[in-house]
Amino acid sequence: MALRSKPQQQPPSPDERRVNELIEKGGTVARDNGEAEKPMLVQLRLAREIIHRIDTSRSKRMVPPSRHAWILEALLEKLKAEDRLQ
Repeated sequence: MALRSKPQQQPPSPDERRVNELIEKGGTVARDNGEAEKPMLVQLRLAREIIHRIDTSRSKRMVPPSRHAWILEALLEKLKAEDRLQ
């Protein structure tokens, strides 16, 4: 069985040397600076009749939104109406 000697490594090119220096330099990890506000979780208790009315209203649409989306839309409409009154 014939054996070969280990191949000789070529010196890195100037571009490769710059890339390696940049990698070895490292840096800092990106951090959340708090600008993107996370939504708050709210627990909402509703009577079964209200849930049934919401579901009935949702089912009348061509593409019914989720219950969450329907409630959110209703809240935003109410806030918009309140803003107009002020």
